[in-house]
Amino acid sequence: MRSGLHSHAPVARRWLRQLVSGLVALPLSALPFVAYVNLTPEGRLVRDRALVALRPPTLPSLTRAELVAATAAAPQYGGKVMALAYHGIGSASDGDGGFIVSPDRFGEHLATLRAAGMHTVTARQVAQAFDGGRPLPRNAVMISFDDGRTDAMMFADPLLAEAHMAATMFVITGAAAEPGIYYASWDKLEGYAHSGRWDLQAHTDRLHRERKAAGGQVLPALTSLEPGESLAEYRARVRADLGRASAAIEDHTGHAPVAFAYPFGAYGAERTNDPQVRSVLREEVTQRYAVAFHQDGQATIPLAGSDDDRLGLRRLEVGDWSGLQLIKRIRAAADRTPGLEHPAPVTPEPDEVDGGQEPAGEPVAAPDTPGSTTSAAPVTTPPPAKRRAPSVPSVTGPAGAPPSTAVPTTGGTSPPSTAPVAGGPTPSTTLPPTTAPPIVTTTTTPATTTTIPPTTTTTDARGCRSHGQGGVCTPR
Repeated sequence: MRSGLHSHAPVARRWLRQLVSGLVALPLSALPFVAYVNLTPEGRLVRDRALVALRPPTLPSLTRAELVAATAAAPQYGGKVMALAYHGIGSASDGDGGFIVSPDRFGEHLATLRAAGMHTVTARQVAQAFDGGRPLPRNAVMISFDDGRTDAMMFADPLLAEAHMAATMFVITGAAAEPGIYYASWDKLEGYAHSGRWDLQAHTDRLHRERKAAGGQVLPALTSLEPGESLAEYRARVRADLGRASAAIEDHTGHAPVAFAYPFGAYGAERTNDPQVRSVLREEVTQRYAVAFHQDGQATIPLAGSDDDRLGLRRLEVGDWSGLQLIKRIRAAADRTPGLEHPAPVTPEPDEVDGGQEPAGEPVAAPDTPGSTTSAAPVTTPPPAKRRAPSVPSVTGPAGAPPSTAVPTTGGTSPPSTAPVAGGPTPSTTLPPTTAPPIVTTTTTPATTTTIPPTTTTTDARGCRSHGQGGVCTPR
């Protein structure tokens, strides 16, 4: 009997050693997966997809002080637009550095833009307004993204929906046709376009890349001649690529694109191996698009207007700024815009806000309206047709009018408040889809107007223009 017990002891010890080894090896076996989802762009994107599905991002709360500060810093302008360029949202950075903003930061931007009375418009609306169509609303802002990146759209879309705002995506159509994990597929892009929140425009088909030219210089394919290529051959190459890009967008959305974003912000003024490329490229872009955007001169960008070079409109590359910093940069661009009248809003001190209640604004656009956060007249957007549908009336933005800077002091009925603030001192956790016009104080004596002088902020020039299809941030 005793010998039997001794015979089982080695087996038990061996089983125990195996159990301990397995428990130790279990977390070690998970290390490659943990490293993948945290240390690689692709892995972070996989992780972020799961996070968005479980808990979509939402707009943040703004304190009363933040509301007052946004209103005080906001510019007041009409007939112009501030074009903003985002590159990515989330953690799937591909070397863009400061060009990637978090979902929380992007939500803060949207909430602050709305609190400051800014109206979002699309590139199509800008093109139509500049061509004599319906005028842009006051304080127009064009939110745009490049490339058709999966992370940008999956994080931005729920925030845009909650804010009742719209954005423009400049799509690399060749990447959408062969999406992989980094770029959104056409199926996804069609869904975004049909939501009414996304305006899809052109960013080339296969020419969003860089290559080595003669002498080892790395140049954008769109603005450089290939070895032995003549100008006529260059023209044919560019014409064919832009034609494919436009046809693909029209095929998948029902609307031919009217706007173009130059890859890497390069349009031939520099980063070329032949000075004649610029004029040839401009002629080809003119044949297909009404407006085109680049990012030169970040420190001196003004608002864009119909009297500017419509094929050389500039976008401000948005970094990891606070919402107020973004508003101040828009104000600085307005201050730099020649001949622009930008009266300062009427703003009370923070302790003069009546119970933290947000003043009434302009009529609110319908929830499914894509053009702007609020408008003086509703914006109608026909659902884009699929697969080369017949021509659909274009989307246009409302003609906004500056809000009243005072409310009746006696008699009459004040407009209903749009967003009462719970508890008085703290505003609503989610701002209503309306412009926050200048805040005023209602008293029994004539109102006192406090003018906030313009705030001038200079934007530092960035060393990178954009990232390539292969994820390269190219120094200027």
